[in-house]
Amino acid sequence: MMLSKYPYVVQKEILDNLKYSELFLLSCVSKNMKKIIKSLQMNRFRSIKSIEYDDDGMDQTLVHVHYKNIRERIMRIVEREEDKNDYFQSNVSGKIIDFRFSKPTFFVVHPIASYHPSEKESVIQAIHNYFLDFFGNSVEYNWKAIEYEWLGELFIPFIPQLQNVSFCVHMRLFPEDLGTNPTEFTQMERIENFFSSSPVLKSIKMLALLFTISFNPDSKFYQTESIEIIQDKIIKPAILRHFQGRQAVIKCSSHKTSHLIEFVNRWKSGEAFQKLEYLKIEMNRTPRNRFLDAIGLKHIDETKQPPTLAFPKVYDWHDEHAEPYTEPITSHMYVVRATDNHVASIMIQRKKLWFGVWDKTKEEFLRMMD
Repeated sequence: MMLSKYPYVVQKEILDNLKYSELFLLSCVSKNMKKIIKSLQMNRFRSIKSIEYDDDGMDQTLVHVHYKNIRERIMRIVEREEDKNDYFQSNVSGKIIDFRFSKPTFFVVHPIASYHPSEKESVIQAIHNYFLDFFGNSVEYNWKAIEYEWLGELFIPFIPQLQNVSFCVHMRLFPEDLGTNPTEFTQMERIENFFSSSPVLKSIKMLALLFTISFNPDSKFYQTESIEIIQDKIIKPAILRHFQGRQAVIKCSSHKTSHLIEFVNRWKSGEAFQKLEYLKIEMNRTPRNRFLDAIGLKHIDETKQPPTLAFPKVYDWHDEHAEPYTEPITSHMYVVRATDNHVASIMIQRKKLWFGVWDKTKEEFLRMMD
C-alpha cells in the first residue's frame, strides 16, 4: 500500500486507526513514511503522558505508551532465541535490529525486538533514540525496574544509559541479603555502589526487613524524588534526617518520638527538607502529647473548616487500585517555617502521621478560610 498516494484526509484516517506498535513499524519503512506519520499524528502524540519501559531484570523489557489512563504495549525487547527463524530486520537509529511478532492476544500483535547479550544496552539505546525523534522530547520517558525476588543472592537492577529518562526502582531487601549480622556491610556496599553509579532516581519502593544499617548520609538514595519504604524500625532516623526529595511514605513497626520532633523542627527552621511537599508515616503507635508540645504547633479555629491538601504523585506505579494523588490532608493543626513563613499541615489519625507543605505563607493560608 502506497500511503503517500492517498489524499491527506485518507492518510490521516488510516493512521488514526493504527495502534502505536503499528505506527512504529510503519515508520521504519522509510524516512519519508516516518515524516508523514509524525506530521499527521502530531496531535495524537501530544496526548501521550509517558513512554514506559518495564524491565523485569531478567530477560525482557516491556515498552508501553501511557495516554488517557490507557497503557498500550508498543513492543517487547528480549534476548534473541536462536531456535526462532521468523525474524525480520529493521534499521532503528542506524542499528540493524532483529524483530519478530508476538503471538496474537485478543487479535492484537506487537513487535518483539531481539538482542544478543553483549548488545542489550546498545539495542535499547537505539530504540530509545528512535522514540525521542519519533514521539519528541516533550513526552515523559520512564524506566521502571520492578519486583525483585532475591533468593539468597542480591540482584542489582539493570539501569541503561539513556537520555531524557527518569528511573524508578522497586527493591526488596531480606535478611539473607544483608546478612544475619547487621554489622556485615558486604551487601550494603553493593547497594551503595548501585546508587552512586546510577542517575538520581525518580522513585524508589523498598521493602527492608532488616534496617539497622542505613545508607551513607551523602548517598544518592536520599536524593530520590519519591520514596516509599517498609522497614521494621526507624533505629537510625535516616530518611527523617537526610531525605532531599519531594514525597516520602514510611511504614515501620516502631520509632522514636524524638526523631519525629527533630524532623519537624529542622523543617521549621529551614535547615532541611526544602523540597519536601508530602510525608506520611505509618507506625505501631500514635505520637501525641510529647510530640505535639515540642514542635510549636498552631491551631485553626475549630469553628472553621480547614482546607484540604493533596499532591499528584511523583510517579504512578500503575498499581491497579492506586490513586494518582497523595492521600488528602485536612487538619486544624499546622506549623510555620521561619525562613519564609510558609505553612505545613499536620494530621494524625489511626497510628498514621501526615505532613504536607503548602505553597502559601501563614497569612495566605489563613485567608483561605475567611
